[in-house]
Amino acid sequence: MKSRFGWNTWSVTLVAIATFLFFTATSWNYHKHYPPGDWESDFWADATGYYMYLPGFFCHGFHAAGISDSLMHATGDAYILDREKDRIMDKYSIGPALLELPGYLIAEGITGRCTTNGFSVVHQRTMEASGVFYWVLSLVLLSLALQRLHPAAWWVPLIVFALITFGSNLFYYVLRMPGFAHVYSFFTLTVAFYTMVTGLLKDGRRNWLFSFACALTLLIRPTDAIALAVLHGWLLWDRPGILRKWDFWLRHLVAMLVVWAPQLLYWRFVHGSWFVYSYGHESFVNWRHPFIFEFLFAPWNGWLPHAPVVLLVPFGFIAMYRAGMKKQVWMIIAALAITVYLCASWWDWQFGCSYGSRPLVQYLVLLALPVWLLLANQGSRAWLSRRYWLPPLLLLALVNYGVMMKFPNCFFGEGTWDWGTYGRNIMNGVNMLLP
Repeated sequence: MKSRFGWNTWSVTLVAIATFLFFTATSWNYHKHYPPGDWESDFWADATGYYMYLPGFFCHGFHAAGISDSLMHATGDAYILDREKDRIMDKYSIGPALLELPGYLIAEGITGRCTTNGFSVVHQRTMEASGVFYWVLSLVLLSLALQRLHPAAWWVPLIVFALITFGSNLFYYVLRMPGFAHVYSFFTLTVAFYTMVTGLLKDGRRNWLFSFACALTLLIRPTDAIALAVLHGWLLWDRPGILRKWDFWLRHLVAMLVVWAPQLLYWRFVHGSWFVYSYGHESFVNWRHPFIFEFLFAPWNGWLPHAPVVLLVPFGFIAMYRAGMKKQVWMIIAALAITVYLCASWWDWQFGCSYGSRPLVQYLVLLALPVWLLLANQGSRAWLSRRYWLPPLLLLALVNYGVMMKFPNCFFGEGTWDWGTYGRNIMNGVNMLLP
């Protein structure tokens, strides 16, 4: 049985299952050395803030009385226990928790409902499996979407996804930090992109899926409205009729109300207001003097030093331009420029303990397209040029994979431009790959 693109459906399914099983086992093997309560655990800080909605709701009804201060401290103080009002105060979005819910319910089925504090090793393992699952599903859907736009040989998706996964910081948030929001943003934006490319105007179910994916993307990270603007701008140029239909916007409204309802109800219960800016003093305070150069190039969490695949993107834009996607090129460039400015304006442009510029992880959904077109180009000149630039780039991706696996959770350098520490991190990754 073959798909409409000539792929064998069973082969793709088996490869996806094998990939999921292999990297889930890899994740479990890695994290068994860092149990819950360890600061290097994936149940720590931001990850706990996103996840806390699940045990907080199902076992405590968002009341603080049943939660100990020691548990709060053991998971990185990502939330606050308001003893006076008896509330769990969580500043993070509920979006990732909605996608973590199936894994949480599986863990509860294994351990027994609310018989643990919700941060057991079993819960940790299901969260890690969830991160790998959404990553694999994203790659399958992204392959289908890109094949629809520009059919390519069977090896193209394998190379593209090896580059964007291991040649960027994406895999770090798939395997090392699956509790952060980025793998879930990557997934929801992929679903929106897939449904936009393959289903709108023809399939009512996919129209609804597009609206719900957009609403969930916005809930997880509101600044990803910029990425969603690219998809809607694409529709404006490619299928303008759909944006004139009232039912398109009605679906968006219904999806927003359904998806955002848990967050609004939580804010109402905890804060007494339907809309709350829960981050307090944390904001875009550097908007007059953004740290753009540092955000892009610094060894301390800069984007390009931790994402060598980005070196291909300008050449991929040229390939898109020649393929008649001029408007899409400028929309993606504009969205990236605005997002970089916003992130560089954030009060902490390094975004804490991170690997690379993590707010750009989900933009790899859009950047996969120029990389795909660059690799899919046919002709003797294209084949000849790939012989020279593809092997070293794959080698860089392999080294970056080693660095991600050995990265000590934070950049422990002496300053923003400490290339010495960056170099030592690189060597640690290289040593991991050597026999």
